[in-house]
Amino acid sequence: MEPADIFDNLFYWQLTPNGTRLALEPKRKRIGRDKVQTIISELLARAKVINGDSDRLQRITLKLFGSALEERDDYGDVDVSIAYLRRQLSDIERERIENALKARQSNSDRQTFQGRLMGAERQDTREIMAFLKKGLPHLSLMNDDPMDLGTPYRWLVDHDVKTDRPVDVSDDIVRPNGPSILDQHPRKPLPPITLLEARHRAISANTKVAIHDLHIGLEDAATLEEQMWSPKVTREGAFVANDIRSEKRVKFAGFQHLCPIWMKDLGGVAMLNEALDWCDEHNVWVRDLFPGVSIQRSDRTHIIRLGWGHDLIYFNVGGKSTTGSLLPGNRTRVSKIDLAGAYAVGRALSKMYDESRSAKMPWFSADILLPLVEVDRLPDFPRLHKAGAFREGAFQGLQEVTFF
Repeated sequence: MEPADIFDNLFYWQLTPNGTRLALEPKRKRIGRDKVQTIISELLARAKVINGDSDRLQRITLKLFGSALEERDDYGDVDVSIAYLRRQLSDIERERIENALKARQSNSDRQTFQGRLMGAERQDTREIMAFLKKGLPHLSLMNDDPMDLGTPYRWLVDHDVKTDRPVDVSDDIVRPNGPSILDQHPRKPLPPITLLEARHRAISANTKVAIHDLHIGLEDAATLEEQMWSPKVTREGAFVANDIRSEKRVKFAGFQHLCPIWMKDLGGVAMLNEALDWCDEHNVWVRDLFPGVSIQRSDRTHIIRLGWGHDLIYFNVGGKSTTGSLLPGNRTRVSKIDLAGAYAVGRALSKMYDESRSAKMPWFSADILLPLVEVDRLPDFPRLHKAGAFREGAFQGLQEVTFF
């Protein structure tokens, strides 16, 4: 993190380039050197197929960089830079390939401006990426050029588009002379005060607060905490405690830390069971909901609910965030403990949705009775569907499935 600009007399922080990379880095089980070599060998074989495919508009080059260049005890992933080169084709041959690629475009992509303008090339890139990545979760393909980043690298695959033939590469590591882009990024000086608790906002965990006209969603936890601790800057440049008496939500800042179950390394089902037990122990209203989970997957909609009828909570699971209210519709006062329990439950439901890969499914709805589920995580729904086993009784707990 580094200081960002001052906006509306409040001091804000922003991620540095290194921070952004760390935030985007997926958390996976670490692998050994043998696994790294296996991934590289498989990638080379697949790249050879791509660069020899007469039905492709593009060829690819690959450069290995990052920790895989070093000898270590374990590795997080294998970083590879990929570049796409347009083939030199006749008009007839290009039209043939483009027509075939456009026929495989999704309906949503065809409706976008970029999809209509560059649909064939975009589809070609997607298919190449999917082919290279399939079954290799520890492979990280990036468009960043290590030369521009100032990072050492080794060529894996090079290609001459004029002759449409592979180019021999050396095992030597290339070490760029210029500094990394990350090192060139100017650093802003730290302020004399970085955290200062807001005034008149401290409440105990069990204090009930009226929630009339109040909204607190799953996505608001970090924002409220930032508002609670960000200092205010006076005209003279002094840092003073922020006083947001008009913002009632800030009273609840930090509620998510009261129930840290969502931080545990658990499967979604196990996490939900622990969260509900915690709610039961602390008399949180969520525990009284009917123990059934419903999933709805439709066009741009990913809804997962806990409860029955109007007495439920629901969350919209997106690619980058999960949204949904943490406040009950049938209560007028809640505490930080109530929000903490609902937050842990929401994170567990979101994890269940991601683990089951429901977003990869065709449109469907499913009802699951939690007391009957005996696995740590939900099954892979797309795989069940492909095998013809995604139906009532496909696994213990699945009550009903409807495809649209």
